[in-house]
Amino acid sequence: MKKKILFAIAAILIAFVFGGCNKNTEENGEINPNEFSYDMLELSVVADEIYKDLDVSELTAKSVEKISDETFISEQLYIDLNNVISYDIRCTEGKYGVCDVAIIRVKKGKTAEVINSLENRKDDRINEFRSYDVYDSYNIAMNADIYDQGELVIMLMLSEEDKAKAKEIIDYYIP
Repeated sequence: MKKKILFAIAAILIAFVFGGCNKNTEENGEINPNEFSYDMLELSVVADEIYKDLDVSELTAKSVEKISDETFISEQLYIDLNNVISYDIRCTEGKYGVCDVAIIRVKKGKTAEVINSLENRKDDRINEFRSYDVYDSYNIAMNADIYDQGELVIMLMLSEEDKAKAKEIIDYYIP
């Protein structure tokens, strides 16, 4: 009987000691960079977080669409999906302002091509808002950020304040 009690106490102590070594990332609010994997990254979760607190008009927010149509992606965003592993792309219609975000995981060696494609999209949006500048869309398009971070190419066509918030969110998810 004494051995069983000692064994139970030892098991409990081991559980406490080793249980605290691998804390859940949600418990402490941080992502462990050693456990990060692009395969586990859900781009839609990152995009959802970005859009959750944007400072845009209600009409602009309602006009945001998640883009999944491959023809639209190819013809309007100029992206060859053969260069892409996964993506979450959201665009506004345009007549109510702009708050476009693209988070694209690219295949190795295809970063420059995807960045170039998004630069072409940016130019299209600049031209679109040159004569129809609603909610400062022309400046937002002009100052859109397109950059790579790890395996991702990111486009943030947002106000300066919203871009700053979005970058914090992206940095949180991609250590």
